[in-house]
Amino acid sequence: MAQFIATPSGLGRFFTRISTVTIKQNSLVIHFKNNTSRAYLISDFTNFTHFKKGLFSGKITLNHGTKTVISFLNKKQAQTLSEQLNSVFSNYLEEKVNTAKTLVKRYATNEYLRDSNVPVLKSAVFSLVQQYGASPSLWQQYLSITDIKFLTILSSSPTAAHATEQLRKTYEQKTLAARADFYNVIESNPLTQEQRLGVIRNNDKNLVLAAAGTGKTSVIVAKALDLIVQEGVKPEHILILAYNKNAANELTERFNLRVQQANLNVTPPTILTFHALGLKLLKSDNKTLNLSPFAKDALALNKWFTQWLSNTLKTDSRFCKTFVETLYEPNDSLNTATKTAIKAQIYHTLSGLKVSSYQHLLIANWLYMYGIEHTYQNDDTADFYLPQHNIYLVHFAIDRQGNSAQNITKSHNSGHVKSVRAHHKKHGQMLVQTFHYNWQESQLEQRLKTQLQKHNVNIKPLDNHAVYERLSATGLLKQNINKYLNCLSAIRGEHLSSSQIAARIAKSGIINHKRYTTLLVAMQRAYAEKLKEQGAIDFDDMITSAEQAVKSGKVSVPWRHILVDEFQDISCARMALLNTLIKSGPQPCLTAVGDDWQAIYRFSGGNLALTTRFNDLIGSHSITLLQKTFRYNNSISEVAGRFVMQNPEQYKKHITTHTQVSTPQVVLLDDLHQGKKSVALKVQQIIATINKNNSTASIAVLSRYRFMLNEVEQHLAGNNFANPLHFWTLHGAKGLEADYCIIIGFEQGKLGFPSNNPGNLLVEALLPTQDTFKHSEERRLLYVGITRAKHKSYLIAPPSGYSEFISELINDNYPIDIASNLFAKQTNSRISKDNG
Repeated sequence: MAQFIATPSGLGRFFTRISTVTIKQNSLVIHFKNNTSRAYLISDFTNFTHFKKGLFSGKITLNHGTKTVISFLNKKQAQTLSEQLNSVFSNYLEEKVNTAKTLVKRYATNEYLRDSNVPVLKSAVFSLVQQYGASPSLWQQYLSITDIKFLTILSSSPTAAHATEQLRKTYEQKTLAARADFYNVIESNPLTQEQRLGVIRNNDKNLVLAAAGTGKTSVIVAKALDLIVQEGVKPEHILILAYNKNAANELTERFNLRVQQANLNVTPPTILTFHALGLKLLKSDNKTLNLSPFAKDALALNKWFTQWLSNTLKTDSRFCKTFVETLYEPNDSLNTATKTAIKAQIYHTLSGLKVSSYQHLLIANWLYMYGIEHTYQNDDTADFYLPQHNIYLVHFAIDRQGNSAQNITKSHNSGHVKSVRAHHKKHGQMLVQTFHYNWQESQLEQRLKTQLQKHNVNIKPLDNHAVYERLSATGLLKQNINKYLNCLSAIRGEHLSSSQIAARIAKSGIINHKRYTTLLVAMQRAYAEKLKEQGAIDFDDMITSAEQAVKSGKVSVPWRHILVDEFQDISCARMALLNTLIKSGPQPCLTAVGDDWQAIYRFSGGNLALTTRFNDLIGSHSITLLQKTFRYNNSISEVAGRFVMQNPEQYKKHITTHTQVSTPQVVLLDDLHQGKKSVALKVQQIIATINKNNSTASIAVLSRYRFMLNEVEQHLAGNNFANPLHFWTLHGAKGLEADYCIIIGFEQGKLGFPSNNPGNLLVEALLPTQDTFKHSEERRLLYVGITRAKHKSYLIAPPSGYSEFISELINDNYPIDIASNLFAKQTNSRISKDNG
């Protein structure tokens, strides 16, 4: 390269330290008068050099991330040097533009632009475009027309985020056009626009949100085929995860059918349940696996747990005492928050008594466990009588400040205490007194012991075997076995450590949470030890052990694409396995397909927050909404959609329907037949009407509870209806459909719909966090029920005493057909749309 030199101007030599500026070996070198120098690589320049002519000298401005101005140079020499610098820089710039084109083609033209590749484009492409926008005229002098066109198109986006969005849209439009014929035939019906977008969007993480009947299974199958046929992905590099074995089989059959009908020569991808995936990974680790009998036989688990619990109660006094103390959930009757959470109930004591307060229960059980005979009086003068000692025992439900239940004054409480004391003194009766604050301060037992010893009562604990026998005889043991087995299931499903168990129970606000933690940790350890003794694992171990095997690097992950069905029901343990697969695999794309409106399996570990807070908990993603349904009509869609979207914590969707009707197809009927309540006869009447109009139509009767279905099914057993007839619980109906649906059980109360049974607080504390909207999961359950119907949904409810859901449908003017004049608006009992 010829050497170009610029020296200071005649006047400039008096104002600058520079002796010469020259281009040497692709660098600009500044030599100073003190024999030092500084070099700038021209390849590091970020933009063209600017020359400016002054009155006596010229100056050039270098752009290399920052600006460097070299002044007081000979004007002609500086201009020539600047032109040569730009000529050299343009060669480097052309290489940068070509690199940018290559990167755009690789990451945004040949494939969907992934979030993980956006930083690469920001560094090498978007920054280049920004530099072009700073001086487009200079760039146009030196670069080719095609280079300038490339830069001009990208420069139309004001931000990198907008440029990313535009590149993705361009890819989508191009791919949709190129594969239109494929998407028209790959399923039994041409894919909708939304389904096609769900197929082609292959970000690092993708969320496809469906609604009932919008064809999410079609998206999964079509996406797998698109990856194999159009993208050239090997089937063995695609993993599809189904919620259960039936769903996995259905996906496999659906895939093979589509391959056959489309005349494609491809093998299916890997389609598994999460448990089958865990088993496959563990086998890859060459581990000898035995599945515990507990995993498939609930009776075997119940038998072992009953035996372990029985033995522990008999041999461990501390455990036995704690177990008895936690037979019922604690209830602080003076705490208004607790009173609203736990309704008044009857408590069954070890001695067979029925008492009316939790504190009375504790006293009665303590008396029994120390062999003190007692009867329950529960009157104004005493709560218990100890006949062997002729002692009366009264428990005053007041705190340290003399407060008791609401609307009762301190003076009244004080007067009541004095009156009771005076009564027993008058009759010469021994009286033992306890107070609510003794229990609040964890001193109730000590108070009982001290007061009774003053009256020479012999306090000797019963043998553990006797306590166990009493627990068994009263049914309290069996009742609590079921509760603790549910707790154990939640702990295993959530993969909770001892500290996490303690934290969840404490956070729930359960009184005596430490005692519950003691029991649960002991139960969890005993279960784990039993599995170890069996040399076996259960289904939960399949997930957690597989995660550890992948995390340790013992198992390789071949999948480049992971598709998950029914994502709204995923548990934290399953999500942890997915995250480990993603981190350990060849940068796989995750596509989560689900419907937050149909999240109804929290009781088995489903964590809806992983869907509704996908961005916060899982990461940035592309989202696609499937909003056209082919199952039901616009009337069903409007009622069900409006009803379920009352919950602001869920996604908003605007559902359109293939089938349009002009009259309401959600019908509300009373449960009376000839003036008498008979749900079964009303169902029979509806079926007969449907049968008369369409004898081949399928009909499903649905209920929140199986026992209600059994009653109707038994009643209908003698009828020979031509219609295909089904009886589904609302939980079991998910994924199913019928021409007509009849939903029953809309009474109020614990066995109503929605159920007002809060569930066991201990189990609830261990399950995934519930969204806060009132009756949120019950609301989704009714959405599932209504949307099982293709043509019409019938709701049967009592004309009085009907549930909150029916009240809402009536009072809030839902577009339903109220086919009974017995239902009247109840404006004073409108359903609150807030947190309840």
